[in-house]
Amino acid sequence: MDFTYLITIAAFLVCFLAVLIGLRLIVSGQTSSAPVSGNKWYGDSFLPVLLTTVTAFILLFAFSGPAYDQIYPLNWTDMLPSLISMTGIYFVSLFAKTSRLTFPVLIAGIILCTAFLPADFTLFQNNLPFWGDRLCIVILWTGFAWCFRYMNGLEGVAVLQATGLTGGLVILFVLGGLPFLYGNFAAALLGALTALLIYNWYPAKLLLKDSACVSLGFLLGWLIILSGREGTASCALIYITYYILEICWAVGRKLLSKEGSLVANTLYDRLNVSGLSPAEICQNIGKLMIILLILGSFQLYAPNNYSLPTAAVFITLWFMGKLNNWQEPPQSFKDLNREVLRDIKENVEDIKKIIR
Repeated sequence: MDFTYLITIAAFLVCFLAVLIGLRLIVSGQTSSAPVSGNKWYGDSFLPVLLTTVTAFILLFAFSGPAYDQIYPLNWTDMLPSLISMTGIYFVSLFAKTSRLTFPVLIAGIILCTAFLPADFTLFQNNLPFWGDRLCIVILWTGFAWCFRYMNGLEGVAVLQATGLTGGLVILFVLGGLPFLYGNFAAALLGALTALLIYNWYPAKLLLKDSACVSLGFLLGWLIILSGREGTASCALIYITYYILEICWAVGRKLLSKEGSLVANTLYDRLNVSGLSPAEICQNIGKLMIILLILGSFQLYAPNNYSLPTAAVFITLWFMGKLNNWQEPPQSFKDLNREVLRDIKENVEDIKKIIR
């Protein structure tokens, strides 16, 4: 086995075990059997993930040596603002007295990190003016990070999406689409999130706070930017297709119904209300994530940036539609044909009435 992959496996295992031990200590300190996010701020369920990930990223970068496989080399001025911003967002939103400052701190951190991006890097490949490209990065990154908390309405959903994205980035590294350092970053975060998923899976022993989700969304957005710097943004886009469409679904229902919160209008929450268990919901989302991982991996070899992402959108919409109608009995091919013929006849009759 290549020594390179041994480092990647070690990064995954060390972060997995470190977070697993930290979460085990938090669970052992609980006074009740009900799932909580932590009794004290130092017992918050995301804190071991944050501390482990930041430490791993710094060590991996410090000892990685010169990078010859990066299109836009990463340096300290790129990485430190991102890690500091992520940590600041988390702690500001963790406490009630400062939580109202979360959004301003988020925007400030994203603007700071965007300012340190390589001057010759453009996310949209020079299809926009430089200022327009940077403005789009700030808007998209802010929306991605802020809306990630709306995936936290049910145990396991947010962590599952984050695990799918980081797992996809590890696959891209193995296939040669991402450099060594970025692959190790993704592997370290994947290990930490896998340990968290164990305790956040239904029935959850630990829950996430919105502070954790916004901070995690910020970090995931940064990894997507790194992916874009290496020309694999379209692959990352496929990995987060479910997240994007879930938020669009919730916003659409919210605008139409004008009822409930945004979380209450998400598909996963409505499925839970309709009687589908959280475990079954996460299992189905996991199956969809596997399909998206396969499509995203093939996108690395695709001749264009739109065919497979478009296919991912249609497949995800179809999958979400099937989940939304989970209570309806499955139809046979004969029943489907009969329904189509009935619809055609009804349409013909309507046309005849219009002509008369």
